[in-house]
Amino acid sequence: MVLPRIATAIIGVPILIAAIYFGSLPFLFVVAGIVIIGLREFYLLASETGYPSYPWIGVVGGTLVALSVYGNGVAFGNVTENQATSALIALLFAVIVIRSLYRGPADTTISEWAVTFFGIFYVGWSLGHLLLLRDMRPQGLPSTYMLFFMIWVADICAYVVGSRWGKHKIAEAISPKKTWEGTIAGIVGALVVAALFQMTVLRLYLKLPEALVIAAVTAILAFASDLVESMLKRSAGVKDSSPLLPGHGGILDRFDSFLLAAPFYYYYWAFCKH
Repeated sequence: MVLPRIATAIIGVPILIAAIYFGSLPFLFVVAGIVIIGLREFYLLASETGYPSYPWIGVVGGTLVALSVYGNGVAFGNVTENQATSALIALLFAVIVIRSLYRGPADTTISEWAVTFFGIFYVGWSLGHLLLLRDMRPQGLPSTYMLFFMIWVADICAYVVGSRWGKHKIAEAISPKKTWEGTIAGIVGALVVAALFQMTVLRLYLKLPEALVIAAVTAILAFASDLVESMLKRSAGVKDSSPLLPGHGGILDRFDSFLLAAPFYYYYWAFCKH
């Protein structure tokens, strides 16, 4: 199991690092691909748990929301700003409701509305913030690298320490392999990454205590986000969201940590550093 994980990482990590470096269309295409596949996996998981949805509306709608967030931002100022994303959300709501009218009365109508709309925001809206983060000026590139490396290092530290020395289960009913030892090691790993970035490429934008607080909150949210996806898989009775990535599972398994962490991390930079 270790060798497939390493092989997948050797291929995937350089692609992501390069996409982040170039930004613009390369990063846009990579994130859009992650969103499309992640949405598909989410609706398959929902179906396995017995909650029907409108998968293609969700996949198309969630991808459009991510692209709209990138193109229009998520401005909270003048009401005339960011009307495109607001209009898109209203349109998607109408499409979902009209789709159920076309089919007629059914016991699953509310589930279809709720699951389809939730998936759009759970995956599309959340991961769209990665595009906003990378597009920030002038610190978009190093701050995006910091987020990815914090989550990657936290994941590696949690896996290594948890598998070798973990004894105290943290959420056995949801994810039996996660331990307090591994979780704490993951948070420490994120703190170390944040400190290194603060002392080098982000020293003009962050003070050390500030970077450590951001890292701690980001790591905790990433862990919680991982648990949420584990809970979905547990409900569906599956180990992975899909077999797409050997040794890693599906796209959601690899990017679940970003679903809660990325929005927080972006809004911190948007509100507190601009």
